[in-house]
Amino acid sequence: MTGPTHRQYSICFALVTAMLFFKLDITAVNYYIALPVLIMTAKAGALFPDVDHDWRNVHDKTIINRIINFLIHITGGRHRSWQTHSWDICLWFTVGAYFIPIRIFRDGILTNVNSEILQLLLLGFASGWISHLIADMFTSAGVRVICFLNKKVAFVPKKLGPIVFKTGASWEMFNYKFMRVVNVILGCLCLIYPAVYDKI
Repeated sequence: MTGPTHRQYSICFALVTAMLFFKLDITAVNYYIALPVLIMTAKAGALFPDVDHDWRNVHDKTIINRIINFLIHITGGRHRSWQTHSWDICLWFTVGAYFIPIRIFRDGILTNVNSEILQLLLLGFASGWISHLIADMFTSAGVRVICFLNKKVAFVPKKLGPIVFKTGASWEMFNYKFMRVVNVILGCLCLIYPAVYDKI
């Protein structure tokens, strides 16, 4: 999938993450403050895995992205390689995003407020990364389940009749438009979710 489609997926996952945060009472940060923060960090997380492209093809040419790109390529990485497109690495990051800020607070390194904000940022980023992998599994190239195995898993075949399940094809345009509709519906639900949830 391309950047615009990944951004649509990230918005969807950020909205779901915000509602989960509220339902599970994960943070004391106000729901309507957490919501835009999650959306912004999820967008960053959704674009992060594609930093593994050849540097001239990386859209956001920041110093941090240059360092990450360099580290990926000196360890033998290329696009959709194990460093950024493996479920196990992504899930380990997500687990760390939840527990590390709590540990840092308990060790007295950060205050409770700062650790909650850090957790919010990291989990928002993780939700975007997860959305990226899900979106890429809707292309025939798929993603790795385990980093050291070359086997990639996809939800779709390479081709089904006239439909070609690859990045940039009409299938991606369908995904993009579909996710925009989903995001409008989910966004409306997300805005009223605290009031609706209290009545359930």
